[in-house]
Amino acid sequence: MTKKAKLYFIIAIVLFVLGLAIGLFLWTGSVWADLEGYMFQPATYADRSDFNLLCPHLITTNDFGVISMGIENDFDKDVKKVVRGYKSLGYVIYIASDETSFELAPGESEVLHWYIYPEDAAWKRFVLFRVNIISSRGTGLTTASCGVMVVNIPFLKSNQFFLLALLSGTLLIAAGFYLMYRSSLLQAKNNYYFERLMLSITGVMVIGLLLSFFGQWIAGGLILVGMYLFLMVIITHYVQKWMDKPPAPEI
Repeated sequence: MTKKAKLYFIIAIVLFVLGLAIGLFLWTGSVWADLEGYMFQPATYADRSDFNLLCPHLITTNDFGVISMGIENDFDKDVKKVVRGYKSLGYVIYIASDETSFELAPGESEVLHWYIYPEDAAWKRFVLFRVNIISSRGTGLTTASCGVMVVNIPFLKSNQFFLLALLSGTLLIAAGFYLMYRSSLLQAKNNYYFERLMLSITGVMVIGLLLSFFGQWIAGGLILVGMYLFLMVIITHYVQKWMDKPPAPEI
């Protein structure tokens, strides 16, 4: 391997790992937050709500977030709803709650909003939220939950940090892939092993991020565990390969 090819290879690995770390941070935080939210104030005899909570992916310590839910009457008669929202209040044992009652005519809908703040985060890490819905028709009690990661960035708004993280992670991974490709060209390699490995890891991470961002945290979490195990195997393989490398002959 020439010096130029080796330099490209090392920089490519560094850039790709940095981009991967950003993606794993967002992915892990999203799955972990929703897992904690699922275990927060569980409603034992409630079914899963047909109405989804819309929760922010994260909030920074310089911002607040809004959780919303749209509730619609699918029946041909009036329906009375009682909606109870619960959120963590700095600790898991401290809970803020509110109750809203309203009546919906057939086909009518209502959108509810709840505000969350960094100070609400349990363990200074996740804001946990659950909503229970009592209905006069259909399933009597339904529930939904989510968790929102709090990022200790005091100088950026939530959307600014989220978009910056996605953009920087994408650029770092793309730059790493490009430099790895240039390194392979300089070495006249045609199998492109590392490029294919980088593409595979990136593809799995994109799928996991999309699943976790759209509320499918169980599927996203299972893939995340598989990703960490795969990365551990890859790292162990190359560390062992480096340790087994024979020492350079003495002159």
